[in-house]
Amino acid sequence: MSIFKRYFILICLIPAIFACNAPKKTQFFNDLTPTVQSMDSQRLASISRVAPSDRLNIVVSSTEPSLTAYLNPFGTSSGSNNSVTGYLVSPEGQIEFPLLGKMFVSGQTTTQIADSIKNKLSFFYKDLFVHVNLIGRVYVISGNEGSVIPLQNERLTILEAMAQTTSKIENTQKNDVWIIREDSGRRAYAKIDLTSKRLFESPFFYLKSNDFIYLKPSNSNWFMSNNSPFRFAITILGTISAIIVLITRL
Repeated sequence: MSIFKRYFILICLIPAIFACNAPKKTQFFNDLTPTVQSMDSQRLASISRVAPSDRLNIVVSSTEPSLTAYLNPFGTSSGSNNSVTGYLVSPEGQIEFPLLGKMFVSGQTTTQIADSIKNKLSFFYKDLFVHVNLIGRVYVISGNEGSVIPLQNERLTILEAMAQTTSKIENTQKNDVWIIREDSGRRAYAKIDLTSKRLFESPFFYLKSNDFIYLKPSNSNWFMSNNSPFRFAITILGTISAIIVLITRL
């Protein structure tokens, strides 16, 4: 075999080498074994409590909708996570509610807020039903792709976000995931490892509204990306080698 053919084969093998990823870097919680663990109820309770900068959807309904229409300035739907409407919790932890004025809601659950509103409105109305839920979203960035995931209930885990994202995550570094969170005037940057069972102990396992999740592309994705200088160099070298091999055969 001529030296040119050897170089040509070597060049062809380079992309295949870079395309190989260690399975442990792309699979979820490799070190987890079948077991049963108790969930941290206190942690779950703290996640579902309202905080400043949260947005609340509050719907008051009764047997006479015309009488309670004034109490629903944002409509009577259950809340759309694609919408920016709703009651924004102020830095002081308050919202401005019709008829009741300013209400302190920070640190409370949505159930507690609903009960409080119902009790205060019972002086003016009878047979009321009050529904309160959080309106929020988290953002997932994977390489050059991004997606927005709405908060459908009182909690959203990082695994649920990975299942719902429309971004491609199969070729990402799951052992090196960034989460950026803004809370109480501070911005926190954290790294989590989706390949480890310690993920479930992380304070970032449960996501909060407006969290940013960034998954780095794997080495193979970076190597074969359109902007990679190595891809350009391999293409040029491969073309030159092919031309040389063809010339030597003439």
